[in-house]
Amino acid sequence: MSAAPRALFLRFPRLPEQLPHVPLARVATPVEPLALTGLRGELWIKRDDLSGARYGGNKVRKLEFLLGRAEDRGVRRVITAGAMGSHHALATAVHGRARGLKVTLCLSPQETTPHVRRNLLLDHAVGAELVHVPRIELLPAVLRAQRLRYLDEGAMIIAPGGSDPVGTLGYVDAALELAEQVEAGMAPRPDVVHVACGTMGTAAGLAVGFALADLPIRVRAVRVVGRIVTGEGRLRRLVRSTLHLLQSHGVSVPPAAAAHALLEMDHEQFGGGYGEPTRQGREAGDRFREAGIELDDTYTGKAGAGCLVAAEREPHLRHLFWHTLSSTLPEAGGEVRGDTGGEPSGGAEGSTSGVSTLPDPGRLPEPFRRLLAG
Repeated sequence: MSAAPRALFLRFPRLPEQLPHVPLARVATPVEPLALTGLRGELWIKRDDLSGARYGGNKVRKLEFLLGRAEDRGVRRVITAGAMGSHHALATAVHGRARGLKVTLCLSPQETTPHVRRNLLLDHAVGAELVHVPRIELLPAVLRAQRLRYLDEGAMIIAPGGSDPVGTLGYVDAALELAEQVEAGMAPRPDVVHVACGTMGTAAGLAVGFALADLPIRVRAVRVVGRIVTGEGRLRRLVRSTLHLLQSHGVSVPPAAAAHALLEMDHEQFGGGYGEPTRQGREAGDRFREAGIELDDTYTGKAGAGCLVAAEREPHLRHLFWHTLSSTLPEAGGEVRGDTGGEPSGGAEGSTSGVSTLPDPGRLPEPFRRLLAG
């Protein structure tokens, strides 16, 4: 994998002049058969866990367009939000700081698992500012307040999960990338793609991209976040706004109904709440681990469980699991292996190429110090 031309730009050659973009992801990510013991039918996996040596997963594709917009506008600070263990927050911190941007993360509480603890400490270690938000409902107001606080730095808000129309373009591009792989005979065309669904940008982008490519691939979005964030109405609105963005740049787009028809949401795997493990999710994690694939309890474990249930129900269909968890984290005790897949900003103040050690939790600002101690 390398900083290859993006499929979206190959299909629409005028877009690079209109849509700022920075190459962060290593693409095209592989599509591989996934042989799980006892599984009927055919299952494949799209390895977006390998999308970045510095930090990969699905967030990097979105940040290519979001940080591109920030740099094009001369922004010096980006502000985003999520839960304490948010992979989007960590990806923004890692890649934003690497490109010389200041980063503020507005974070709401969640169950403090070892995974959440590590992500929060890494946020601090790469130099992000941490702002506590006591309840998720307060995130929009806190984001606006932080932007006003940093107006002199041209601060730009990045939507939670990177899931606004600009960030969603990252997964329009990813869907077109899969279409190219299918056309080139590198992978068979799946009937159904299964993906974790939180802020919905990944699922929306895939549906838009498959509609653009005229590929009848269903996108089964496995809900892992409460309905205050994730729902069918919000998902359809994000699809429409992403299509409108492309159309405003001269792209001939299909009717929104064509993309909507490809989407379905799976509510069966949510369990007791966001970040709360489920038995089915952990069982899916055990089965995927036998094939060398690591899942997490919050997102991909639940999506993996939904994928396995669907594969058992519909063994006559070809299923593809779109893996969105990064297989690489900034490592304590040494530099991050590899680079971002593109050219980072050279010598920018505050840039970072890795984490030499995780900080002592006692050095975190309050109340994060107390929350980790608890």
